[in-house]
Amino acid sequence: MRKLAFLFLSLFAFCTASAQVTTSSMSGRVADTDGQPIIGATIVAVHTPTGTQYATASTRNGQFNLGGMRVGGPYDVEVSFIGCNTEKIEGIYLTIGEEATLDFVLREDSQSIGEVVVVGKANPVFNANRTGAQEVVTLEMMEKLPTTSRSLDEFVKLTPMSSGKNFAGTSYRFNNVTVDGASFNNSFGLSSALGAQGTEPISLESIEQVQVMIAPYDVRNGGFTGGGINSVTKSGTNEWHASAYMYTKSPELQGRRVRDYVGQVSEFSNRQYGVSLSGPIVKNKLFFFVNGELDRQDEPISNRLADSRVSAADLDDLAKFLGDQFNYNPGGYDLSKTETRADRLTARIDWNINDRNTFSLKYYYLKSYNTNAPSTSGAPANGRGPNAYAMPFSSSYYRTNNDFNIVMADWNSTINDHMSNTLKVGYSRLRDYRDMDGGFFPQVDILKDGSSYTVFGTEANSYNNQLDTDIFQIQDNFTMNYGRHQITVGTQSDYRSFSNGFAQNYPGSWVFSSIDDFKFNVLAAKDYMASHGNMTGFDITKYDPSQFGLKGVVNGGLANSAGTGQTHYLQKYSLMEGFPFAEIDVLQLGFYVQDKWTPSNRFSLTFGLRVDMPIFMTDLPENPRVAAETYRDGIKVDVSKYPGVHPQFSPRVGFNWKPLEDGSLQLRGGTGLFTGTPPYVWISNQAGNNGVLFGSIDMEGEALKNLGFLGSIDQNANMYKPAEAAYSRAEIAVTDPDFKYPSLWKSNLALDYKWRGWVFTLEALYTKDVNAIYHDNIGIEVAEGKYVNDGGQGQRTAFTGRYYAENKTLNPMNGENGAASHVVMLRNTNKGYSFYTTLQIQKEFVQGPLRGLYLNGSYTMGTARSVTDGTSSVATSAWKYTQKVAVNSEELGYSAGSFDGRLLLSAFYTARWGKHGATNFGLVYQRYRPFRFSYCYGGDANGDGQTANDLIYVPANRDEAVGHLVSDGFADNNGNMAGDKDFDEAQAWENAWQAMDKFIEQDAYLSKHRGEYTKRNGAVAPFANQLDLSISHDIIVPQRNGREHKLRFSFNIDNFLNLLNRNWGVSYSQYLGTNGQQYQFLSVTQKPTAANDYTLQYKMTNGLKDIYGNDISLDRTYKPDIGSYWTMQFGIKYMF
Repeated sequence: MRKLAFLFLSLFAFCTASAQVTTSSMSGRVADTDGQPIIGATIVAVHTPTGTQYATASTRNGQFNLGGMRVGGPYDVEVSFIGCNTEKIEGIYLTIGEEATLDFVLREDSQSIGEVVVVGKANPVFNANRTGAQEVVTLEMMEKLPTTSRSLDEFVKLTPMSSGKNFAGTSYRFNNVTVDGASFNNSFGLSSALGAQGTEPISLESIEQVQVMIAPYDVRNGGFTGGGINSVTKSGTNEWHASAYMYTKSPELQGRRVRDYVGQVSEFSNRQYGVSLSGPIVKNKLFFFVNGELDRQDEPISNRLADSRVSAADLDDLAKFLGDQFNYNPGGYDLSKTETRADRLTARIDWNINDRNTFSLKYYYLKSYNTNAPSTSGAPANGRGPNAYAMPFSSSYYRTNNDFNIVMADWNSTINDHMSNTLKVGYSRLRDYRDMDGGFFPQVDILKDGSSYTVFGTEANSYNNQLDTDIFQIQDNFTMNYGRHQITVGTQSDYRSFSNGFAQNYPGSWVFSSIDDFKFNVLAAKDYMASHGNMTGFDITKYDPSQFGLKGVVNGGLANSAGTGQTHYLQKYSLMEGFPFAEIDVLQLGFYVQDKWTPSNRFSLTFGLRVDMPIFMTDLPENPRVAAETYRDGIKVDVSKYPGVHPQFSPRVGFNWKPLEDGSLQLRGGTGLFTGTPPYVWISNQAGNNGVLFGSIDMEGEALKNLGFLGSIDQNANMYKPAEAAYSRAEIAVTDPDFKYPSLWKSNLALDYKWRGWVFTLEALYTKDVNAIYHDNIGIEVAEGKYVNDGGQGQRTAFTGRYYAENKTLNPMNGENGAASHVVMLRNTNKGYSFYTTLQIQKEFVQGPLRGLYLNGSYTMGTARSVTDGTSSVATSAWKYTQKVAVNSEELGYSAGSFDGRLLLSAFYTARWGKHGATNFGLVYQRYRPFRFSYCYGGDANGDGQTANDLIYVPANRDEAVGHLVSDGFADNNGNMAGDKDFDEAQAWENAWQAMDKFIEQDAYLSKHRGEYTKRNGAVAPFANQLDLSISHDIIVPQRNGREHKLRFSFNIDNFLNLLNRNWGVSYSQYLGTNGQQYQFLSVTQKPTAANDYTLQYKMTNGLKDIYGNDISLDRTYKPDIGSYWTMQFGIKYMF
């Protein structure tokens, strides 16, 4: 009842969701020839394609305002007054969120009638509503600039301060994406957008315009601290329009050569088919638009068995063994492609009720899925493939299904000449789930020589992995014009309900050192089960492989009990009847008031106040055992409580000033607070990881000898589940009681200058975190007063390797005790900041010999720092994959989206060939940094139990490496290795130091930071140069009624430079590891503990070999990215 009461209250209060402004407006002044204001003049703006009229009258000072207007055009605006000639302006086009300024001078009837002025398209930069950084992408740009994916992302990148999907250094997780005001965020935060990976949530064919806002000082815009990506869809008009199209990519339209590398491309197909239809239902009254699109992709798997060390005979033998022992088919292993499918529908109806009211109804539908290779989460060395080292069975692949139905309704009402109202209501039903082939079976990783070889069974993250999301949103803006003041009052709200099923390793995750090790375990377990009827007392070390015809010594593998052949076992299990789901309901209330003051036609000042209040409406179960513990710094935890209501106030002020009479100079800017929403999965972690729903098993070493594989997903869960749920071992996620939604302060200043059609912009943006988010593990025990001796300045906090709750409750896993192991708290920090400046030049040629040419160029530079990038959805993963020197501190690093320089050029040109043809050329060029990464130790360098989160210390000289660098893997000057009779340890150490010193010196980042700790994402990839090109040709057939039918052929080419020359357009990837992640050229050989006085030792990574066994020397940071080849998309489209 409490939930329903809150929901009813929110609806009754007319609150808005995270919807943005999706319409345009006009304003201006009506005066006589003496400059005196005319009060009561009638202003009528007509959207000529639909006949939609917007009317008002001028008020005191001759001011007028028209709001809630359709995006696009053209518009005809007519102004009349008794005793004066009527004045008219034609051909006005409006962009999303724009306020066009039009001033009229009316003459007396006795004076000559002025000519009709045709304005045409105006540059959206000179716009009275524009204060902070933003970019508008028009329909013409989307049609003429290159896109091979037909994705909004390819046009969002036209924003100068963007880097990928990040804006001004702020992570994409804090963006807000809307279409017609409807939320198109993946607000739960499992991915960056709605829809299956590799597909779009909405057809590009449906979009009319896109607006990207980074710092809008209009308080109606909210729900983001990164960027607001705001789109509007096409609508019907008084004329019938239709289109049918097909776009395709194939192996023949893809390059193979990058420098000296010649790749092999598997057969694949990538096609989109679609149709659109729009027109009048009742002329000037009722219109419709509908688009349907099918997306069919069969993507190639670049790594096949022929390119791998994996033997087909080994996998065939393993598949037969599984069939014989368990009647289980692991599927195929040499897959050539994966499937992606999407069916999309967009439909809308627009109704001109009368001259003062319009109504529109929109519907969006998506059904999609994407097939994925096994996850790399928790994977053995070299991942699970498919790659040169490992080849997975198809049973370990999984499909992510993403389906949604979204409905949005808008009512725009002009109450009188002074007041108007805009109301939006919407509902979104989002359903995400995973499925896989082969049924449920434990996941089994098989190693060879210590790294991954193959995997089969249910992917560890996919069992019952599903998310049901329901979103109710409602928005109302009331606007009143009072003299030179435009006052807006609004309230905001959305109600979100999430039900999330996720339990990592629920089917069980087993790791064996070899195929024979796996067989041995299975055969021994089956033998024991046959003779005993259960697995109580099973000990594999009492068996011998020869009993089952397996020859040789079982591979001991990695830190396992000798003779078991197993290295690791993980499983989560339910503490309740059935599989539990984490449920969370959140009501987001918001209120705001704003005054836009226009003391003159050339100056406006906007100031407003917004308050947002998240209310958590979910009742969570208590965990008394966890509540009884005391964690780091004396912190007590109650997993049954979310934070209380914390109103967050966001004051903003913005201005727009044109100091010159001709309006050629514009100074604009603002400052204020922006509050967004977190990825709700971070909040949901508390509901799903509270020690009440799930328990977990994590076994290594000696305990593994008692485990036998019988192919059951609940065999060991039942065996090791404690009699009382409260005694289970669990990882805990909790939210700080004082936690607040993310917020940051943004200050923007820009200067725009217009000269002969050229627009020059110089813009600067500074942001400062007020309430950023990071994950803090308060459950691991700090070695009080101790720091790791790593050769540096003693900044690395040492840990004991124990949990604070270790001795409180009993759990048989690995001899560990504890109601909670990791206890990860979601907290706020204010340490981050960013600063960016942009110089931009643009022009659209509307007459003369270059008519049809559009140019836009920008250069942006700056930096962004943050405490974390929050790259994972799981609390413990988000914590352990944040690289720091002092773990759990609010240590600043570089944001993943930080970039020091980006050159962006875009252009298009249309050449007309009489009445029957036109050719369009479009290009986008970028010089940019593809990724940032961190230098980390491979292994646990501080005792926190993690192996990929410790930033390295770069020795200033040889002396600082002494006592820490070891010679493991290096020979002396005579080629002797450790263990050889005449091995010279001192010479081997010198060789290790020389290799390490050489690597540091050749690296641009490390060589500049000797004697320092590295920073998270401190290293940055070399600049990449990419030119994308679009060429399309229209065959035009004029009709007797003056209209045209067109047949368009198009080619879009990614990385056109590589098509011209195999040495051009080549980007670089990490020589070691995965792009944008950890670079581990130093491996820990001695973990710091109390026994060694917390001294760290490491070795230079060496002994690397390719798949053919050839030695690889780690003497460079980067290598050419063999994926830098060109790709092309061909399209054909018929339209009228």
